[in-house]
Amino acid sequence: MKRLIAVLLSLTLLCGTCAFSASALWFCKDQPAEEPVFEKIDTEYPFVLVRGMDFGGLLFSPGTEEAKPVMGDPDVKLIVRSVANALFKGLLADNWDRFTDEALAIADSILGNMALTKDGLPQFDTGVEQYPESLAHYPEYTEKLGNGVEEGLLKRAVQTYGADKVYYYNYDWRIDPFVHAERLHDLIETAKKDHGAKKVNLVCCSMGGILTDSYLYKYGAGSLHRVLFISSTFSGTYVTSDLLNGRVKVYGDQLYQFLTLKLDLNPVTAFLLKAVYKMGLFRGVEKLANNVLIPKLKDRVYETYMRDMFGTMPVLWALTQPEDLDSALDYIFHGKENDYKTVIGLAKEYKKMNLQRNDMLRRMQKEGLEIIVAASYGLPVVPFYERGNVQGDTVLESPLMLGGATMSVLGEKLPDDYVPQDKRFFSPDREIDLSTAVFPETTWALKDVPHVFTSFATDCQEMIMWMLNEKNCPTVFTDARYPQFLQSNGKLELSPLK
Repeated sequence: MKRLIAVLLSLTLLCGTCAFSASALWFCKDQPAEEPVFEKIDTEYPFVLVRGMDFGGLLFSPGTEEAKPVMGDPDVKLIVRSVANALFKGLLADNWDRFTDEALAIADSILGNMALTKDGLPQFDTGVEQYPESLAHYPEYTEKLGNGVEEGLLKRAVQTYGADKVYYYNYDWRIDPFVHAERLHDLIETAKKDHGAKKVNLVCCSMGGILTDSYLYKYGAGSLHRVLFISSTFSGTYVTSDLLNGRVKVYGDQLYQFLTLKLDLNPVTAFLLKAVYKMGLFRGVEKLANNVLIPKLKDRVYETYMRDMFGTMPVLWALTQPEDLDSALDYIFHGKENDYKTVIGLAKEYKKMNLQRNDMLRRMQKEGLEIIVAASYGLPVVPFYERGNVQGDTVLESPLMLGGATMSVLGEKLPDDYVPQDKRFFSPDREIDLSTAVFPETTWALKDVPHVFTSFATDCQEMIMWMLNEKNCPTVFTDARYPQFLQSNGKLELSPLK
């Protein structure tokens, strides 16, 4: 049974922290047959995109003719079917070894080649394709850009600004964010030099948020005109904080909601799953996991599996909330601190950065950096950790993506007697108070929108382009089309939330 828990924890960290690929499916199937072509505009600011985690982009021997994917994008539907099939076989044969062997094989097929050394470096010759110059130098890449998520935004930026003014930071998401800060600095300096520009506009998505924090921490904001944090980790995550502290918990209701969103079920299967939910099976899974399996097996699983698979990934420590970091280091590395001293040293430096993050960003804003935040809410996250009942976008947690919003848990509203600090920033559905966010006047909350909502030729993308191209930094009061709280109809079409 311990391997079952290992698989669940592995998939939670893998999919729950930053995985976003499946969210794009909501949009791609509705793509118009004839795509629009957008007018080119002149801008003094080169455009830099820092993407989120890209599983499919991780390669063996990157930059060579022998390059091949380390792994494909996780197929959540296939994973769930495979685990369910293995579980069914185990029940029929009353043979849990058989089940755990099959379940572990599923996890290994996803995670095995991603492992790092105890110093937080790749064990194998793995990495990503890099683009150290403008996209005008990579026509073979720009010609095949897709429409979903970051590629959709790159495609729009190439049309709007010209490929010579578009720069793309792709990266190995597992390793030290401070290494990426150096490389991002080099790319920004190249963009400035190419165009004789003093500053650039930067958009960071998902994992790109913590990388941008790292850049600002090391190099300051002098080279940035405007920064957009889209569905980003600029305030870290709860999932890493909880799981690196051993705070594992299963939520049955949220698990049902998560699966119905992620599996793209046909009507018959959706009906059957709902019937099973109504019968109370998911609540039963919750009780079994929380009362029996997790207390009995968690410590052994962390000791034998989680430390070397995830404890060695520097980026996960950067995402951990600073108040949770010391206890997490002790939980993961207790008694083995000397073996992992490099990763521990990095983690402590991330804590220093994260403790001063909000003050740093506010200071930079006062000094002229224009900061915009936009993220989704109203959807579940992977419900296998203590704070896994928060609102999210199926990948990350909304309170943190929105920079410290006060929010109700998923499916509820804030109490009737709750009084916001400033009613102007209180959502009509009584689920969010953005007056507690770090940048309330430049933070947008989009309900029922998937993670990284930048897909090509959508209402969401139009809003992002408006945020980029307005002469003065827009606020939630600037344009009636884009109030602070917006509702999606499931096709990235937006309307004011009522």
